[in-house]
Amino acid sequence: MTNAKIQLPLPQDMKDAAMRQAAESGISLNLFVATAVAARVGARAEAERYFKARGSRTTAARAKALLQRLGTPGDVRDDDRLDVPDEPGPAGKG
Repeated sequence: MTNAKIQLPLPQDMKDAAMRQAAESGISLNLFVATAVAARVGARAEAERYFKARGSRTTAARAKALLQRLGTPGDVRDDDRLDVPDEPGPAGKG
């Protein structure tokens, strides 16, 4: 495994807090940041795996039936409809 160097501009107060927490843990700031990034990457990968597995165990019809039983009565909002494709979010989102 090779290491890549990155430049990471942080607000001074955030850097100070990270340095303080790293020192309290007895590790370098670099290791503290690398560990935080690894935790975030791992958590996202686990969430993607979980929801993919959950999604493969049902169908749109079963999801609609569940929503009808559990949902609140009233009109369905356009962005809650399962028969309408998702629209991409605003630039820089999602």
